[in-house]
Amino acid sequence: MASKCPRMRQAFDTFKGSWKIFSAAAAVLALQLISAGQLRLCGAVLIGALLNFFYFLSTAARLEAAANSPAPQAKRIMLIGLVLRLGMLFAVLAVAVHISAELFLASAVSFGVFYLTSLFVLARSEVNRKF
Repeated sequence: MASKCPRMRQAFDTFKGSWKIFSAAAAVLALQLISAGQLRLCGAVLIGALLNFFYFLSTAARLEAAANSPAPQAKRIMLIGLVLRLGMLFAVLAVAVHISAELFLASAVSFGVFYLTSLFVLARSEVNRKF
C-alpha cells in the first residue's frame, strides 16, 4: 500500500540523511565524558542515543500508520504507540537507575540531547521544504 502521507516520508528521509548531525552530537558527548575522565559512561551515551533512535522510528511508524487509517483507528494507534514508547523509555531508564545514578544520568542526558537533535532535524527539514 502506497503511503498517503508523502510529507511524513520526506521528513523521515531527511532524518535518515542527517547522520552527520547525530554523529557530531555523539562525538561532543563522548569527548565531554572522556575529558571529564568518565570513559566508562560512553556506553550509557550509546544506550541513550539508541533509545532515542528507536523512540523516533516508532513515533514515525505510528504517525504514518495513523495517517493511512480512518480517524477512530488512528486515535487508537497513536494512544497505543504512546504507551509503548513511554514504557520502553521508562524500562530502559529504570534499569539504568538500578545499576548506578551516574549511568542513569548519562543515558537520560544522552536521550535528551538526541531527542532535541531529532526535533532540530525535523524543523530544519520543514524550513528547507518551504523555501
